[in-house]
Amino acid sequence: MFFSIPYAKETKDDDGSTYTTFEIHVNGAIHSNVRYSQLHKLNDQLQKRFDTSKLAEFPPKKLFALSELEKDERRIMLELYIQSVGQSPEISKSNLFIDFLIQSQKEYNKHTGSDLVNISIFLTDTKEITVEIQGCDHTPEILSNVANKVGIPERFHPYFSLFLFKNDTKKVLIRRLQDLECPYLTLKSLNNSYSIELRKGYWNTGFENDLLKNNVTLHLLYIECIRNIEDRWFMPSPENIKKLKQLKTAGLKEQFVKLAQNERFYGFAFLCTGKVEYPREGEVQDVRVYAGGEKLTMVYEDGQAIALPLTRIKCWKLFSDKKDCLSIEFLVMKDTLRWIDIMTDVPAVILISMSLQSMLDEMLLTRAGKNPELTKIRANSGYLPFSNKDRKAKEIDVKRPKAPSFSALQNQENELFMEGIRDEDL
Repeated sequence: MFFSIPYAKETKDDDGSTYTTFEIHVNGAIHSNVRYSQLHKLNDQLQKRFDTSKLAEFPPKKLFALSELEKDERRIMLELYIQSVGQSPEISKSNLFIDFLIQSQKEYNKHTGSDLVNISIFLTDTKEITVEIQGCDHTPEILSNVANKVGIPERFHPYFSLFLFKNDTKKVLIRRLQDLECPYLTLKSLNNSYSIELRKGYWNTGFENDLLKNNVTLHLLYIECIRNIEDRWFMPSPENIKKLKQLKTAGLKEQFVKLAQNERFYGFAFLCTGKVEYPREGEVQDVRVYAGGEKLTMVYEDGQAIALPLTRIKCWKLFSDKKDCLSIEFLVMKDTLRWIDIMTDVPAVILISMSLQSMLDEMLLTRAGKNPELTKIRANSGYLPFSNKDRKAKEIDVKRPKAPSFSALQNQENELFMEGIRDEDL
């Protein structure tokens, strides 16, 4: 998860008194406004439960009113602090921190949590699934409700996720929804041009063997495959396009998916367009960026593609001081590292980073012989007491995790070493 606090602003209380709030953004979108005292309370509770020695320094209390310069210094320190929390696997996945974020989102949206509301979740064929929820229900609860209504067997629930899309001329993938957020409140904070879709939540297409044996999950794979072809996330060969049309007409869903699985870029996600100065320095080229197959792939205007395997990525950085870009330190040959900048917009930078992290986590788990079915959906249990009274993001260096868990595929970890690089990867 990528956190930032781009703004501090003055807010009026019910009695007319003013106080400063800090605007927390999660993965590039506004999440909540919180007071210093609320973050201070969170820090106190984290210190009681976890080793916080590696976190950034929490700004100290002040006896007197802060000047504008001091307020901005406090904002920067709080941003660095919450970013360091987000990079701690243990803390960022804890109920304590997740419930703090959920409660802060509820307070920001002035939602009591007791009202029953309807939320629409869309399948990839545009079919609308409406479920009744409490507005404060977070992502795992809504995912479970939708999966049950669609008829997905419970053991297959962990293979699916909820994704936020922007409805432009074509739907644009924004991000996977996180456990820490309330999807209803997320949509409420946006305009009507956004929607939530149910999609498969894994990268390894080997997981699909069992899903193809169930009629419901087979249908979901089938309609998502058709949608991805229509949106040009992958393009079958001319010969196979004809075969796929015949299979579709005949209603042979399993054969359709199995044939599509053999195509290049099947199982990949199209992330964004951008510009890169690679492989030739000094020559900036337009690319389409894809994630999948344990690599990030850049497709150039002439159709040529260059893949960046995860096993050869040392680290990546979000937002350099010069431009909005994602910078990847890549092993171009043995003993030779090079930085590759993918220049694009802010949401796409965050989406690429989240995709790299989730692919990496899943790859390590797969090699350890684990799969999503071992992951249990997190139950909502308790929350951090939360009182109503109580720009540019800094450069973040994301490194490869030692021990990820499938349920936290989007978390940015602190340490990412060059483990697992084999001679055949070079």
